Amino acid sequence: MKYQIRKEIVRSFVKKEFKQMFRDPRMRIILFVPPVVMLIMFGYAVVTDVKDVKMAVLDNDRTSTSRRFVEKFTASGYFQMHSYLDSAKTADGLLDSGDIEMFIHIERGFARRLGSGRPTEVQILVDGTNSNRAALIVAYVNQITANFSYDYLLKKVRSVLLSGEPRMIRFKQGVELKERTLFNPELASRNYFIPGILGMIINMVAISMTAMSVVKEREIGTIEQIIVSPIQPMEYIAGKIIPYVGICFIDIIIISIAAIAWFGVPFNGSYLFLVFASLIFILANVSVGLFVSTISRSQQQAILSTFLYFLPSILFSGYIFPIYSMPEVIQYITYINPLRYYMTIVSGVFLKGVGMTVLWGDILVLLIMGVFLFLISAKRFSERLE
Repeated sequence: MKYQIRKEIVRSFVKKEFKQMFRDPRMRIILFVPPVVMLIMFGYAVVTDVKDVKMAVLDNDRTSTSRRFVEKFTASGYFQMHSYLDSAKTADGLLDSGDIEMFIHIERGFARRLGSGRPTEVQILVDGTNSNRAALIVAYVNQITANFSYDYLLKKVRSVLLSGEPRMIRFKQGVELKERTLFNPELASRNYFIPGILGMIINMVAISMTAMSVVKEREIGTIEQIIVSPIQPMEYIAGKIIPYVGICFIDIIIISIAAIAWFGVPFNGSYLFLVFASLIFILANVSVGLFVSTISRSQQQAILSTFLYFLPSILFSGYIFPIYSMPEVIQYITYINPLRYYMTIVSGVFLKGVGMTVLWGDILVLLIMGVFLFLISAKRFSERLE
């Protein structure tokens, strides 16, 4: 732009915008209600952790070994005993009604085959209605079964050594996997979901508030007064977006403190780097909001346009559904979504503790997109004012 922005005019616009922001009830609701609702929802309600899986057991072997096998599940903290059954047919009704999610059938001769080192099979039926939850249940079952087999082998070796009678031990033991989960050892879903609220809140507040505030000026007729005044377009744009940039930073501080202090989400990275990345992301979003204001004639249209952008940006960010599971065409579309890169940055800073050396590519793409969107939106908006 060929002219110099006058700070006193921008400052007066910022003060006016803050006054209008807190005077309008709809503005106050959008500013303060969504962050609180999302924090509560993703902190308490949206939990994908597998806990208290109700299971039923049919133990035809009825030995101490089979009982120890079942106790491995109940002692893990992931499974809850629902009932011991007398027949396998009863399990079908319990699975159909949803009273149980897993059924374990231990056949007669379980302890004898295990003691002789022969392959031992146990039937596990899992309710696969919720595929993600079922996959986690199966993973836990495999881990518990492997631990039981390993403990049984150690106990058998120890008993042979204590007896003092050397003899060969036959036991079909496969490859032992020593698994270790990095960055989120407890696999707590809130450690992933709560930091992602930062991106959702910035996405919602920056776009909707910027678009609605400009459109409101057009609805009440004050935009004509601004057009005929000596105010330059960039001064007006700066005065409009600065308050919402500040509001977004306040949301970042509040949500970060609540995530760390209240919900116990680990924070292993640099807060300054998070603020820097958030500033670039905010730039991209207020630019989208500015563009929405140029195509909307009323606040209702601005809200609808914001929703039409907000929902796909969430779905294509990888926050709810992994990008690699999407069709290839959709995967290419996600590359033009700024929220995709910010979600990677947030999870990397919170959980992995990485910074610019690892996330520089996401920062660079986000910066290019932010500057490009701002220039396009500012040019289009300036043409509407001039």
